[in-house]
Amino acid sequence: MLKIWVGILNFLSAFEFWIADHFGEATSTIIHFFLFWMMPVIFIYLPHKFFAIVGILIALFYVYVLAGDIFLSVFGHEKLEKKRGMVDISHVQEMKAEIIGALIKYVGGIISFATVFNGLQRIFNGNAFHISHPSPFGYFDLLYFSLVTITTVGYGDIQATLWVSKAFVITEILFGLGFVLLVFTMLISLYIDIQRKKKYDT
Repeated sequence: MLKIWVGILNFLSAFEFWIADHFGEATSTIIHFFLFWMMPVIFIYLPHKFFAIVGILIALFYVYVLAGDIFLSVFGHEKLEKKRGMVDISHVQEMKAEIIGALIKYVGGIISFATVFNGLQRIFNGNAFHISHPSPFGYFDLLYFSLVTITTVGYGDIQATLWVSKAFVITEILFGLGFVLLVFTMLISLYIDIQRKKKYDT
């Protein structure tokens, strides 16, 4: 599992670095967001249900990558860090960049699960979730549900009705709780490291 995570993250990092080197950082970011955020959404709205399955798989792959990225960021992996060009965080500015990166990953998780939920709704002809007061924009309802689920608020106005949709809701809750715990752990350890370095430098 760990080797697969490291291999995938190394490949994706090398691909994004190559794009950034040849076409610029902004292009790399746009391609990243298109591939993992927009493309799955486009797939789930294509005519055949097969495309909805493809969209779900891309979204789940992105969640898998995010989980591995966060896990390895917290617990570290020497080979991965060398290949990705990671450095020890010693300044507040670098810590801010880590926080922004974590927030982007969190939003990516919310959008990915919303895509999965919308894909399930399409595959099961609107029976995967019961929506009390649907909005004119179908995707928005389950994006809202994804946010409510990952933050464990749970208003109850949208409910998972099939075992498959319930399983993915459980997965999102576990992802959200694990994500927050791991990020807080990482930030606390970074803060302690920065304070220690300041103490030794003075």
